[in-house]
Amino acid sequence: MKPQTFWQRLARAARDRSFIIGATLVVFFLLTAILGPEAAPYNPYLRDRVQTIDGELQRAPIPPGSLYPLGTDDQGRDMLSMLLHGARQTLVIAFVAMTVRLLLGLLLGTLAGWWPGSLFDRVVTGLIEFLAAIPGLILAILLVLAVGIKRGQISFIVALSLVGWGEVTQTVRGYVLTIRNKLYILAARALGLGSAQILSRHVLPNLLSTLLALAALEMGGVLLLLGELGFVHVFVGGGGIYTDDAVQMGHTVHYFDVPDWGAMLGTSWRYFRSLPWLPMAPALAFFVTVLGFNLFGYGLQRFIEKGRFHPSGWSLIRFFAVIALLLFGARTLLASTGIEAQYTDLARQFDVQRAWNDISYLTRPELEGRPTGPGPGFQAAGYIAYQFEQAGLTTLTNGTYYQSHDAVCGRVTLEPSLELLGQDGAARLRLDQGISFDPQRHFQAEGIREGKLVILGNPRSRTAISEIAVLLDDDGRHYQTVSANATLLRLTPDHDLARNDIAPTFDGIFGGLSFGSDYDNFSLAHLLIGETAARQLLAEAGLDLDELREALEAGERIDLETDIPVRVEVGLEYEELPGANVIGYFPGADRTTEGDRIVVAADYTGPSPKDGAIYPGADDNASGVAVMLEIARLWRDLGFEPKRTVVFAAFDERGGNYFVNHSPFSITPSDTWTTVFIQGVGAGEPRLARQEIGSGLALAFDQSARRFGAHTEELAEWHFFFTSEYGSGYVTSDESYSGLAVTRPGDDLSGRPGDSLEHLDPALLAEAGQAVAHYLMVLSSR
Repeated sequence: MKPQTFWQRLARAARDRSFIIGATLVVFFLLTAILGPEAAPYNPYLRDRVQTIDGELQRAPIPPGSLYPLGTDDQGRDMLSMLLHGARQTLVIAFVAMTVRLLLGLLLGTLAGWWPGSLFDRVVTGLIEFLAAIPGLILAILLVLAVGIKRGQISFIVALSLVGWGEVTQTVRGYVLTIRNKLYILAARALGLGSAQILSRHVLPNLLSTLLALAALEMGGVLLLLGELGFVHVFVGGGGIYTDDAVQMGHTVHYFDVPDWGAMLGTSWRYFRSLPWLPMAPALAFFVTVLGFNLFGYGLQRFIEKGRFHPSGWSLIRFFAVIALLLFGARTLLASTGIEAQYTDLARQFDVQRAWNDISYLTRPELEGRPTGPGPGFQAAGYIAYQFEQAGLTTLTNGTYYQSHDAVCGRVTLEPSLELLGQDGAARLRLDQGISFDPQRHFQAEGIREGKLVILGNPRSRTAISEIAVLLDDDGRHYQTVSANATLLRLTPDHDLARNDIAPTFDGIFGGLSFGSDYDNFSLAHLLIGETAARQLLAEAGLDLDELREALEAGERIDLETDIPVRVEVGLEYEELPGANVIGYFPGADRTTEGDRIVVAADYTGPSPKDGAIYPGADDNASGVAVMLEIARLWRDLGFEPKRTVVFAAFDERGGNYFVNHSPFSITPSDTWTTVFIQGVGAGEPRLARQEIGSGLALAFDQSARRFGAHTEELAEWHFFFTSEYGSGYVTSDESYSGLAVTRPGDDLSGRPGDSLEHLDPALLAEAGQAVAHYLMVLSSR
């Protein structure tokens, strides 16, 4: 008999109508899973419960019409768009779970069937019988909750994979038991082939035909179980709960975030009498899909039984390569289907031109760099408050966006310098670049101080000294071990020296500043001295810095008084001014996240003009404020509703500390605050730097940044407004806060007079804005 070609066998298979119908449906839904989201007319992730259609105000669910062919659900989301997006989500999860089931069943069933009666066979059989006693739906729910429903797709894949593998294992085991005593198997043993060779060459290839038919049938079973999970409100991501007082006072509604057919059916079946069109779409989708896979599976089984298809000729390598490619494709589809992928398209709508306009306004010459207090500072605050109002942010309980507080601002009247004096009192060595203010220590002093140089290290008790001392310990705690009338120069690496034109941030109580009248109003001046300058200074005294450090490491106390006269000049003063934080928020839509808030923050004020020079602060930090404002406007335009309350805060001088200690919100001890601080993102290097307090925040931001081609790195150091400076004691660290700071390193003009609008890069600003917008959308939806 002449063998038939593949096309001849296919032509004979075409006579099986059920197989052709099933194959057609399978191909159709495969194309829908791949192309469906791109064909969706609306974004299914945005809720709009009240809409104006043809001049009439309508409340969701909206019946089918020209605008929405299948209507909307009770959240105002287009049913057709959710159906198309849900096809990929539902079918890909089902496919991955089915594949894992088959591979697990193939492995366990083959080994158990090849060695019947063995310990392994008894263990596998007993486990199958034990799991068979637990209803599949109950077991799936337990597994989803055990893995973590908030983890999204992975929890459902694990649950659906571990429910139902027993049936596959039993089928494979029975087939292996049947063929293990076939003549060709016995002949292989007689030739001396081992079990591994026989299984790989003769047993497993002959199982492929059974597995292919079983795969189609298992798809139907997984889809039914996925629909049952949705029916009992077990959704991908867990969904959320909000209060709908329009229906009934205190009425709660459980909604889903990620569209899948099970969730659509589970939230709409109660309307099958009043609004039958609402559950009809997901119900039909499940029915037709399961029918299609069942028809295809049974048809394929008949096709194989009649000898028209011989997959046993495939090699195992080819089979597993195909499986690996399919799983890789499924992973790619899932990655493009989740809520993070959908928010990518939304975040790309970040309007950099509007953010640029914000920076342009905030850097106007008449604002003089936005110093704290009445005048330019309040004018900038008014502009930010107006933008908050335009973005639809909710005001504070006082009916405004302002949180007033007293701010203490510093001003440099004389940049610090250090001089070595000769016997005649004249300066013989001047160090201007080697010393700087200590940004972690404020003081109030102005004038000249002369004295003999003292070298200190490892001080164990309060040292009674009124001279100028070099503190070798790079540890601020030792500030408390010297007298209040000393002038301290703390040793630090050269690259850690701070700027001398900006006053250290005030961290304390203004009334607590003391003034020493005996020393021209010096009040414990704290400065930094770099290693290079310190070596020059010590060399004059015949000392070596490396030798002193070795002594320090050995635990020796160093208290050396030299005869070298030195002079310190410095001018620094502080004043108390009225300040204002600008705060608004989007309330969280999910009742289960009450008390779990996100704070998007940026500083909006800058230093006062110095010697006629204005510090425009375009990058530091008008860029951070502009990104924050544009994100708020973007959410308004999109109609985006965060599940968690998102607070937008523009802080004045030390306003962040005041916000922590005097929260404008009603809080409880169980409340949590996740802060995202944005600063200096419009210029500098082509990568973003971030620092976190907490866990997982930096990793999630890196994932968001990569979606827009942005590279990230860890920031070496960042002081968050909710943490205390060491040695301070006035602002305590709050364990309810976690945070992420985002900036862009490498901008040499940041915070200087040259920090103007012209040196910013719109592309860098857009990149940072998109990354932060996406990150906040994901963070607020979890």
